[in-house]
Amino acid sequence: MQRSFAALGLWGLSLAQEAHRVAITHPGGSFNQEVAFLFPWVYFFSFLIFLVVAGSLAYVTWKFRARPEDQEEPPQIHGNDRLEVVWTLIPLAIVLVLFGLTAKALIQVNRPIPGALKVEVTGYQFWWDFHYPELGLRNSNELVLPAGVPVELEITSKDVIHSFWVPGLSGKRDAIPGQTTRISFEPKEPGLYYGFCAELCGASHARMLFRVVVLPKEEFDRFVEQAKASPAPVADERGQQVFQQNCAACHGVARSMPPAVIGPELGLLGNRTSLGAGIVENTPENLKAWIRDPAGMKPGVKMPGFPQLSEEDLDALARYLEGLKVEGFDFGALPKF
Repeated sequence: MQRSFAALGLWGLSLAQEAHRVAITHPGGSFNQEVAFLFPWVYFFSFLIFLVVAGSLAYVTWKFRARPEDQEEPPQIHGNDRLEVVWTLIPLAIVLVLFGLTAKALIQVNRPIPGALKVEVTGYQFWWDFHYPELGLRNSNELVLPAGVPVELEITSKDVIHSFWVPGLSGKRDAIPGQTTRISFEPKEPGLYYGFCAELCGASHARMLFRVVVLPKEEFDRFVEQAKASPAPVADERGQQVFQQNCAACHGVARSMPPAVIGPELGLLGNRTSLGAGIVENTPENLKAWIRDPAGMKPGVKMPGFPQLSEEDLDALARYLEGLKVEGFDFGALPKF
């Protein structure tokens, strides 16, 4: 029975891994391609050193093993200067080769890319804000990017130190209050990439997730054009009234950067694949549960709960919020990385 449970557990883990293929070696972006180039060299030298060390140990153990007829002390060896020079120079050469390859990769991934699309990334406890200053567009918790176009992220924080990390696309960059760090890369493959905060930042650090949606260039242009063209039609007028009475003081739906940010931008909520900064799937039931008691789903969140809302008001508010979207886009159907 225990073996059966263990097998089921491993099977579940394998399915989870397939659903969330998060790996720094995935060549989804130019940053990861540079990093992945280093791995074969590291593997090769590691395997070579293992073969030499393990092979030498096995040979010496077998060659000079004790035999029944051995009664005297074996010949004593006091050193071999030539061998010592060789086993010093070879590791030095390996280190220099890896140093040169790593330096090349570091220079490449930290080099600004001319003409890159700029996105201002701001970390809050416990969510992410994405502002496209050149496009006049803003979204929260899901960063939409075009495939085959270089991007430069300008990353900062408004409260504590966070760390922006999308393993399938790029490396980590700290989000530091009062400072701006940058990272440049070019997304290669359309898909849905999982992002994390990689710096312990409070009670819901592990729930400070986000998604990067990489679209083909034509679809991205169409998405931006339609998102900027006009607000989404009101899906539920009663829900809009509930929103204005309870939510509008902290959240905007204009899809652009307001003078002061308090809560996530909700103008494209209906297009998002997740809620609560990536912690649950975007469904009406999850949305209503989040509005009722966000702290129950995400400890430390600054959003208050609204248990006083009636079921009819919650349903109307959920319909209104789900209607805030650009029609014709299903980000959930993209490959997941």
